[in-house]
Amino acid sequence: MKKMTLFAALALTAAGLAQAGMYDKPYAIVESGGDSETRKESRLSISKIDGKSTRNARKTDPLEPGKRMITLHFESARGKFRPEFLDLQMDLEACTRYRVVAQYEVKTGPDWKPKVYSEPIGECVKKFAKKDATKKDAPAK
Repeated sequence: MKKMTLFAALALTAAGLAQAGMYDKPYAIVESGGDSETRKESRLSISKIDGKSTRNARKTDPLEPGKRMITLHFESARGKFRPEFLDLQMDLEACTRYRVVAQYEVKTGPDWKPKVYSEPIGECVKKFAKKDATKKDAPAK
């Protein structure tokens, strides 16, 4: 009986270790940018990724690169902005951080549009560049 319990515990531990983590492969992150009066930009919320609610409205969990539908939400005490929610189709690249802001013409509304800034994620680039270089240097079979 003890051997079976020990075997089951070892099997569960091995299964847990075999499961891939969020940062085990190249990823992208989408987050809300900051306010800028000069550029006429305001912070917005990221409410859904591919129709699923996010855990954090300011920053997504690491996402697999590729096409994603990002649902943005923007409202302000300054005025009435429309639309309140907006779907933005994005083609996410590996090891890239995307900062999205609401850009407006007039501080009190009513119109806004999303503006996206992107930058490389240094630790992701460093981590996966080594693996890619190793694969390229490996002799062909």
